[in-house]
Amino acid sequence: MTLSLDCDNNWLYAEWQEVQTPQTVEAGCQLILRYIQQEKCCKLLNDNTCVLGAWSVVNQWVNNRFFDNLAMAGVRKLAWVHSANCFSRYTTDCILQQVNSLVTASFNDLPGAFLWLQQSQMASYMRAS
Repeated sequence: MTLSLDCDNNWLYAEWQEVQTPQTVEAGCQLILRYIQQEKCCKLLNDNTCVLGAWSVVNQWVNNRFFDNLAMAGVRKLAWVHSANCFSRYTTDCILQQVNSLVTASFNDLPGAFLWLQQSQMASYMRAS
């Protein structure tokens, strides 16, 4: 996994690669949480474009802990970019349907997710003005 901070847009970009195991997903999620808390990001761009296989082995842990922890850390919006793998897409859709603690949206490409998060930023800015 690669993490990078987009300071201009106040979001963390998480790029996952290859096959994920319960251990790599949990470690990656913990790393994301640490960066979110450290940098005070309110949005997460979770890119699974390069993920192979499904997340089903970890979806219980992610549902029960990760999303609530993200919300408690200040994340309000999550954009999730799908993998091309149909099993990964299915797992992602199942996971995101159960999230109540923050606003989520899934995308087939990175530009769509980027635009959605940016438009969210603009809407918040316009309401505050």
